[in-house]
Amino acid sequence: MKSADLVGVWRELGREIVDKSGHAEPDVPRASQIMYTGDGYMGVVNVPNGRARVNESVARVDLDATSAQERAQAAIGVVAYAGTFEVVGEDVIHTIFTAINPNREGDKQRRRVTLNGDDLTLSSPPDAQGNSFRIHWRRAGKMPVGGR
Repeated sequence: MKSADLVGVWRELGREIVDKSGHAEPDVPRASQIMYTGDGYMGVVNVPNGRARVNESVARVDLDATSAQERAQAAIGVVAYAGTFEVVGEDVIHTIFTAINPNREGDKQRRRVTLNGDDLTLSSPPDAQGNSFRIHWRRAGKMPVGGR
């Protein structure tokens, strides 16, 4: 596996939680996109499907024109971070520069990579209970028009 194999934009197809016995259960449906650049940068935005729209006093990309309660509700379940990436063997390591969760800045996230043509699977290492998760992606250009 080479870094160049990951370069591009990928959209999530689905994700699952895998228990220590290998049994997989689908996780919450999400709209997600991850990007890898040729010079080693990456970014991901991952949100649960079906989030409620917010009331805003001014049309903005951020949530600063909404109430504190709406900002908190809109952020539940959101994963967003950016940084650099490095391929090591069959793994990719994301080094987080900035994230919605400020506690993760500076962390390294290791994921096992499975690449099959235009389909990518990223799998986390098992947690203390032996559970992990897998996220399935497809190259954005190979998704149906308007597809998530």
